[in-house]
Amino acid sequence: MKRCSMMQPRNSGPPKYEPGRFELSLMSYLWRSLRICSGVSVIAALAWLAGSLTVVSAQRTSMGWMWQNPLPQGNPLHAIHFAPDRLTGVAVGSDDTILTTTNGGFAWARAMSPVDAQLNGVFVLDQRSAYIVGSRGTVLATTNSGREWRVISVPTRDHLLGITFGGGEKRTGWIVGTYGCILRSTDGGRTWERVSSGTASQLIAISSLDGRHVFSAAADGTVIYTADAGAAWSASTPCGSSTLSGIAATGEGSAVAVGSSGCIAVTGDGGRSWRRAELYSRPDLLAVEMADGEFGAVSDSNGSIWLTADGGLTWLPFSVRTSPRLVSIHFADRSTGWAVGENGLILRTDAGGAAWQRQSEGGREDVNDLVFLDDEIGVAVGSRGRIWLTNDAGRQWLGVFSGVSSGLNAVTFYDGQRGWAVGDKGVVLRTINGGASWGKGVSNTTEDLLGVSFVTERIGYAVGSGGTVLKTTTGGAYWETLESGTRNWLEDVRFFNEDRGVAVGDRGTVIVTADGGLSWTKAAIALTENLYGLGFYDDKLGYAVGAGGILLRTTDGGLSWSDLESPTTNNLFAVQAFSSTGAIAVGELGTVLVTENAGASWGIQPNITSKLLQAVVYRGSRSVWAAGRGGMILKRTEPLTPRPYSPAKVPPTLRPAAPRLLPKVRTPIVTITDDGDIPAALPPKKEKDN
Repeated sequence: MKRCSMMQPRNSGPPKYEPGRFELSLMSYLWRSLRICSGVSVIAALAWLAGSLTVVSAQRTSMGWMWQNPLPQGNPLHAIHFAPDRLTGVAVGSDDTILTTTNGGFAWARAMSPVDAQLNGVFVLDQRSAYIVGSRGTVLATTNSGREWRVISVPTRDHLLGITFGGGEKRTGWIVGTYGCILRSTDGGRTWERVSSGTASQLIAISSLDGRHVFSAAADGTVIYTADAGAAWSASTPCGSSTLSGIAATGEGSAVAVGSSGCIAVTGDGGRSWRRAELYSRPDLLAVEMADGEFGAVSDSNGSIWLTADGGLTWLPFSVRTSPRLVSIHFADRSTGWAVGENGLILRTDAGGAAWQRQSEGGREDVNDLVFLDDEIGVAVGSRGRIWLTNDAGRQWLGVFSGVSSGLNAVTFYDGQRGWAVGDKGVVLRTINGGASWGKGVSNTTEDLLGVSFVTERIGYAVGSGGTVLKTTTGGAYWETLESGTRNWLEDVRFFNEDRGVAVGDRGTVIVTADGGLSWTKAAIALTENLYGLGFYDDKLGYAVGAGGILLRTTDGGLSWSDLESPTTNNLFAVQAFSSTGAIAVGELGTVLVTENAGASWGIQPNITSKLLQAVVYRGSRSVWAAGRGGMILKRTEPLTPRPYSPAKVPPTLRPAAPRLLPKVRTPIVTITDDGDIPAALPPKKEKDN
């Protein structure tokens, strides 16, 4: 991956948690499964989250953006549940995400949430009725199969994390949340009352079969149990000090609890005693589901599914292709089940969990950079050597064989046919057919390359880790190393002609050259924040963006910079100047900023995701794309600004003697049809009538 999502780039050490700046969506997602990019375990994240639940309002709207990849959407999903008919289902997640299906998950529709809240749990009662719980005391209900949702008033503002129903006709409902919050309904979910739990722990899961015997698991490792519908609760710690992530009731006093370091514990006496199952492995366990008293499944942090057929005493692992982190599992019976997780992934099994197939579409590798050659033809590059092409403005993205597995961090084109991509471990790729096929160049370095810029079809520059600067005069076939005068990482570069260029990087590094990179001078700027992206309108006017929402502007080609007032403290990773007064920048937590007055002020644009954005392309009106983590590619559905697109000016010295080659529709020479992903699920064929 090109950059670490939270704070500084990968050479700056582990990111620091700053609770006041994190989205609740990120918190809940970490709670459920994930480790952050630096490798901090889910258990460490759970421990931190249990002590701090500061909520920062996200930028969201139902209008203005659409998902192009993945589909139906790419926000993290936290919970999934189906009605007994195995056809009607609901999945929920971050950024108000509600997905509904009426055909077993083979087609999903996004429903509108009536509130701006993180959605953490769901329970589907029947073909028409379902309930969702989320942050700040959110409870939503539907009575028309999820087409419309209404708010249910409850006596709490705690963050609600889990929901279940039990008893005759499932009339008794239970909800749990932060600070020991427990809510109970005895009328099928229409009204809710608060029940004393006897604990202040963060209750993250709840399970009940009959409405009276109820188990709930807490992040601090505690399990509480009631046998009298909540009048009294007993507590136990089945996994010792290990954090718990889920619990599933299998009978009146029987349950299976799962947690960190491979802990699975089984009780048959209401938690008075627990028996530990031996996995002979110690992955963090993320979710548990018991289809009946004997058969069940558990997901782990290594992307495997563990199955049991004896009530949880013994378990067998089954690998899921590409090892996704699945944070919620639901089984309708011993054969049919579903699971959801990161990047909007939805899986289905009809083999009792031994094999899984995708019900969501599209790749989930990070998109690190994106370029459009006109309003229809584009190229994207990303992690694990992935390259994608589109000929229809992004409605379809085609995988292209790159021949490399290293992450690709930047892509640029000189004209409609000749382009280059650079990446980790000194990887350089080049194309002469608009990206239909790619060949390797010789970079003569193993440093990670993060930025690339070409001024003719033969002369180009690349920058990267350790202050690396490379130059080619052979169209990218062979590169030589230039001395930059710095060992700070250089994150982006722009050249205006064969002599003049500017590069930016860590610790406020801005260096300029006037002799084709033979010598570099540090620009006059007092800055310590890391700079990640450059965007120039011509050879004078440009912008730089970086850590902490830093925004800089230059009017002399990078020799001097002015610090602009920023409306955000989120890290910004990419910027494009689209006119003499207009620019757009993107960054973490789905941040999109736009200025139309040369940076004097920036407006925050609403977004449908709080995931990290690393690339942006602006071509005017609705021809705007943003891309980033987990394969995310978004496109505008409404004009971003009223101003028409004005292409960047080309300095006279860059104009070639012959016309540049125009972009044209192309098909990958070698198409990536599998991409190493989980195979797609196909609806079962209907039997023909005799």
